[in-house]
Amino acid sequence: MSLNIAQKRVEELRFILEKHRYLYHVLDTPEISDEVYDSLMRELETLENTYKELDHPMSPTHRIGGEPIDHFEKVKHTVKQWSFDNVFNLEELRDWEDRNLTLLKKEGITKKPTYIAELKIDGLKIVLTYKDGVLVCGATRGNGEIGEDITENIKTFKSIPLILPESVSLTVIGEAWMKKKDLERINKEREDGDLPLYANTRNLAAGTLRQLDPRIVATRNLQLFAYDIETEGPIGKTCGIRTQQEELDVLSRYGFLVNKDHKYCESLEDIETFYQQWTSIRGDQDYGIDGLVIKINERELWDALGYTAKSPRGGIAYKFPAEEAATKLLSITVQVGRTGAVTPVAELAPVLLVGSTVKRATLHNEEEIQRLDVRVGDTVALRKAGDVIPEIFDVFKELRPKDAKEFFMPTVCPECGSRLEKEMVGKESSAAWYCKNADCPAKHLEGLIHFVSKKGMNIDGLGEKIIAQFKEIGLVSDYASIFHLKKEDIEGLEGFGEKSAENIIAAIEKSRHVPLHQFLFSLGIRHVGETTAKDIAKFFKTLPALRSSKYEQLSSVEGVGEKVAESLISYFNDSENTKVIERLLKEVSLEEVKGAASAKLEGLTFVITGSLPGLSRDEAKKLIEDNGGKVASGVSRKTDYLLAGEGGGGKREDALLFGVKVIDEEALKNMI
Repeated sequence: MSLNIAQKRVEELRFILEKHRYLYHVLDTPEISDEVYDSLMRELETLENTYKELDHPMSPTHRIGGEPIDHFEKVKHTVKQWSFDNVFNLEELRDWEDRNLTLLKKEGITKKPTYIAELKIDGLKIVLTYKDGVLVCGATRGNGEIGEDITENIKTFKSIPLILPESVSLTVIGEAWMKKKDLERINKEREDGDLPLYANTRNLAAGTLRQLDPRIVATRNLQLFAYDIETEGPIGKTCGIRTQQEELDVLSRYGFLVNKDHKYCESLEDIETFYQQWTSIRGDQDYGIDGLVIKINERELWDALGYTAKSPRGGIAYKFPAEEAATKLLSITVQVGRTGAVTPVAELAPVLLVGSTVKRATLHNEEEIQRLDVRVGDTVALRKAGDVIPEIFDVFKELRPKDAKEFFMPTVCPECGSRLEKEMVGKESSAAWYCKNADCPAKHLEGLIHFVSKKGMNIDGLGEKIIAQFKEIGLVSDYASIFHLKKEDIEGLEGFGEKSAENIIAAIEKSRHVPLHQFLFSLGIRHVGETTAKDIAKFFKTLPALRSSKYEQLSSVEGVGEKVAESLISYFNDSENTKVIERLLKEVSLEEVKGAASAKLEGLTFVITGSLPGLSRDEAKKLIEDNGGKVASGVSRKTDYLLAGEGGGGKREDALLFGVKVIDEEALKNMI
């Protein structure tokens, strides 16, 4: 990237970051998520670090917060409010520790620090000032030096003591947040009153804190987790506190709500274990969590390290893998799927998302491109949910370059040249375009990839690239041909040795015995996903029974609707598909569909939450299903039991609300 191009990009990023800083920190009306904001900020930081001449003291990367508006009285904080720097992986966390150890060594300190890892609550920072044990001011963070006096609103917090049990003068820092069930309740009230809804719990907390009538605030059930005590001098001398753990204990003793899910860690490895645990269960809590805050436990070491211009050196925010990010759209290509659907794909400047580098994202169809008004050259926001390919969900039109290009769907298949068509869905045409050529090579390849996938025949080692390679050189032509592969066919190919060839052949042999539901899924029948395949296999038990079934019988199966029934009949009536199945049945044997190991949990519905001590979630689900039970994703009045491990706050609250019995892993095993 040339200096001129970099300078233009830096100016664009500063403009949009300043705009969204004002919306978030000043008006409390954020339009983008913290993750997207962080992504844009990191791009700007990278450019300023690469092109030192473009750095500027007034850049957003040097700003701590935002200026308050005049709705409330301004108040100057007695102690400056810092913000933590961010790290996003263990390597960056190690770099942070190494810098601190080097600084401590220069001060003649060789003691190795220990750490307290606390949950980073996705809320709003609140500053509470006590004089002689009495609350005299509650304020927003503001720009770190001046906030807004919201004392009357703070008094409505039931988790904040108005008078401390000791006559001390100090400042307490906490995070204001709201429960997800309160968000649902308040949005329901606003929906009934035809008022705009709050997007998330943080927006609701921000909007509530800015209410001018404390009586409204009192109805909203705001919460506060206290996590820090600040004094004008060293806290050890003022309050006798020697560690961060002691500080949290003192806050609890003073009557503050302190998040119980913090952990003493002797090493970064302990922190990483805690981090990975919470990465997997963060969504189960009744409040938003976007990472951990790591603090050096020993106050003497914290004080010795001091502060940078923006942050304390003794603490760092270890952010969870971003579920949303921003990057540039470099081009739009199209790919043909196994059903013939032609999907536009965004080719992106690489960006880190949910722990992996993302270069592509789906744009779904032509209508979605038009709805977003996305163009090549735009800066876009993307997100990822579960294992699906990331999707673009927003466009920063303020950053659109003058030479941004509109995209138009092709009229012919990019693989075989056949004219594309839309399908009829009822009386309307589909959003997607389709290649109807039965011999389209792209459809064949995608079908093969689907066939060997984990939820299909589960042939380990035959990934997308390898299947494409084998097809290109003629080793694989259809499903059955995969079972004709021999070790000598593979060994010696580029990237394959004797061992890797043996592993693939072993995986193919293992897949010759397959459950009926996996076999059905692997065939790629339209509208038959993993769950539907399980329902069908459970009902019919054998493939001959399924192939001879009529529409009425198919449509009576739970989970099989009109579209699925019609798709199954069409598939099994096709002579070419019949040949495919007959060739496959010469290579594989279908395992008998067995009923539950017992009926001890028959008719019972479970929901699983938190981290279980002896079972993974998949193992717990299998145990329940093998004994006749059913596993649902969310707690409702139809739920019989909540199987809860460590964490799982949000679903525990729902269980209490609906009167659902909460059990642990041992209780589940005792039921079987």
